[in-house]
Amino acid sequence: MYQNQNFFQFVYNAFKIVQLQPSDDKPMAKPTSDEFRSILAGAMADFQAGRLAAAERAYRAALAMVPADPTVTHNLGVVIAAQGRDRSAIGCFDEALRADPGFVSAHYNRAVALLKLGEMQEAIKAFGRAVKLEPEHYAAHRALGFLWLARGERGRALDHFARTYELRRGDDRTAIARKSLTTATRHKLEHDADQFLHLSRQTRDRLRFELLARNYRIIAEQLSDEATALSGPQIEVLGEDYNAAIHLHAAPEVTGRAVNERADRDALAAQFDTEGAIAVDDLLTPPALHSLRRFLLESTIWHDFSHIDGFVASYLEDGLACPLLLQIADELRGAFPQILGTHALSQAWAFKGLKRQSAVDVHADDAAVSVNFWITPTEANLNPEHGGLVVCRAPPPEDWRIKDYEADRKRIVTFLAQKVTDRLVVPYRQNRAVLFRSRLFHHSDDPDFAPGFENHRMNLTLLYG
Repeated sequence: MYQNQNFFQFVYNAFKIVQLQPSDDKPMAKPTSDEFRSILAGAMADFQAGRLAAAERAYRAALAMVPADPTVTHNLGVVIAAQGRDRSAIGCFDEALRADPGFVSAHYNRAVALLKLGEMQEAIKAFGRAVKLEPEHYAAHRALGFLWLARGERGRALDHFARTYELRRGDDRTAIARKSLTTATRHKLEHDADQFLHLSRQTRDRLRFELLARNYRIIAEQLSDEATALSGPQIEVLGEDYNAAIHLHAAPEVTGRAVNERADRDALAAQFDTEGAIAVDDLLTPPALHSLRRFLLESTIWHDFSHIDGFVASYLEDGLACPLLLQIADELRGAFPQILGTHALSQAWAFKGLKRQSAVDVHADDAAVSVNFWITPTEANLNPEHGGLVVCRAPPPEDWRIKDYEADRKRIVTFLAQKVTDRLVVPYRQNRAVLFRSRLFHHSDDPDFAPGFENHRMNLTLLYG
């Protein structure tokens, strides 16, 4: 059965062909000939090669031979949607559902197409049908989390993000995060050991966390900085909860506001409109900053260790979602209505640098507006005039479609060298934020942070639109 694991940034090109075999969950409706199977194989090959018109013709030919087959009709809808004809694709998905009301993939893909057409309420209903039929449908839960948050329904959003976390790390875990549960690096295990020692001083479970720290260090000494598959004995030493939700610190919504109201928001909006990037101090209220920092220090949610060398990371669907962070994400739109008000949150992550000089290289984000803010105390930064963010305020040309930053690195470096005077350099400060147009190139500004678990540079990025 079709299931897409990569949906949402808000990403709409989420359609993926289903492989048709007699033993599939959705078998063909009637006995079929070798010619029919050959046509289907050709359709799938055309789709995978990007020959969408040819794939569409092949699927229509197959339906002429076996009319109303729900799987073939569904796949025709996938091909039509990939060509941008979403209303027609919905017609195919509807036809497949009339033949088979329990066809989960048709409900899911219908929801994606509705979302592309801007029909959010109908999309929510369609995603809801998918998760009702298949409660472990990760991508639909993830989509519903973002959609309910866009509607201001933070409680409902949190329910779905809790479900994605359960499917990744909980007792009902599926294979979605299997690789990160069976591989490790030295710096990942050393970070976790440091966190366990921190927790041993903050909780009543001192002996348990000290034992975990000791075991993690034993295995860390056996690994390199490269991601390595763990052996059975190594996993036994780490325990069955390795890289799972071992401890979560509660971070409820704060009373009153989490994001400070700003008397200067109109001036900031005007500056953003002109320059494309602004820095803002005192983003969060003191209770929100304190609670969010404790959540990030004391929750074992730093599951991603392979995205950027020298960092661990967490994402909304993988443990980062908590009532407070969703409150912050929602309130930011009200605090900066001219900049964020029309844009829904499309993703959020937290990154933690494990080395003194861990830095994120130049890149752009896939959104309309990015909000980057810092949590670690200012005193941990050993280079007070740097350690923050550099944003090139000159946008790349409209026709520049970067597909591979490694392949385009020379071009990016040349572009930045030509625009060296048109940039915003923001020194690091705790509770300082940078709001900028997401397509602007940006990178870390020479971080140099004191050693020690509580001094790791932690930043959060929220993408809107």
